[in-house]
Amino acid sequence: MVEPLSAVIGQERAIALLRRYVGAGAVPQGLLFSGEEGVGKEKAARAFAAALLCRSPGEDGACGSCHDCRLLASGAHPNFLFITPETQFLRIDEIRALREELSLKAFSDRPRVAILCPADRMTPQAANALLKTLEEPPAGAHLILVAHRTSILMPTIVSRCQRVPFFPLADDDVAGILSRHPDVGGEQHPRPVILLAARVSGGSPGRALSLLPVLAEERDTWLALLTGLSPAAALKLAESWKGEGDTPGRLAAPLSLVRDLSLLSSGGVADIMNEDLREPLAAAAVQPPATGWNAAFRELLSISRMPPQPQKRLMLEAFFFGLHGKG
Repeated sequence: MVEPLSAVIGQERAIALLRRYVGAGAVPQGLLFSGEEGVGKEKAARAFAAALLCRSPGEDGACGSCHDCRLLASGAHPNFLFITPETQFLRIDEIRALREELSLKAFSDRPRVAILCPADRMTPQAANALLKTLEEPPAGAHLILVAHRTSILMPTIVSRCQRVPFFPLADDDVAGILSRHPDVGGEQHPRPVILLAARVSGGSPGRALSLLPVLAEERDTWLALLTGLSPAAALKLAESWKGEGDTPGRLAAPLSLVRDLSLLSSGGVADIMNEDLREPLAAAAVQPPATGWNAAFRELLSISRMPPQPQKRLMLEAFFFGLHGKG
């Protein structure tokens, strides 16, 4: 299905700029959609590409019903290319294939549109090859680079593109997107857990969606440990971090709990993330560890930033028992 530009939620400034490009009929040949991962860049790039290929685009982008829109929706539009890494990085042969494709005569009078996602995973050789295309782009071709970390892109590539910035979304927008997602709706994820996923996501619906499957279980487990330590349960949880157990974002729930404990212990009453757990957290907040909840939060935050390694599990064990003066 071809989506309109309005399908991108919470990025009004970026969408307004893209609408001006379409309305004026003056679209840069190189665009850089930049911002945090999971905030709508790829969705916007696809909607914008559809608007460029559409024969009757309106204020909201593609019409969705013309021949080109139907071709694009079927995945068979010959003038649309979506380039994503076949392995960990975009390699030079993939960029060379793109350059060769763009050098050929177009299949119709519509422009050619290529999306590179994520463009910040190019090898240096691939980046140099892409730079040549950006310096001398074929007539009627538009390159849309989707990048999560523009700081690692070659400065010359960034300078050759018109930048379209995307920003983290408000918590309410993230929660709304999650609630409407087909994998989230219904009773599968309680409302408090959806709200927590939004709050710990950093404004990224994509990140929030990836956290949801384990967030409720991790929150319940850590709440029990933080309010009444069981040595056996603590060891069991620490053991679960062996091997593939140290998944990205797994400490999101405990960090939110310890943050709330730190706020409540210092007299804060409003800005806690786990509002539905206020009562048990308030009871635990008045019984801080020897170093205090604020120090505990800083320690857990430091552990969360460590790459996966055996020492991380040992530090978690020390953290558990240190909370109760048994470290």
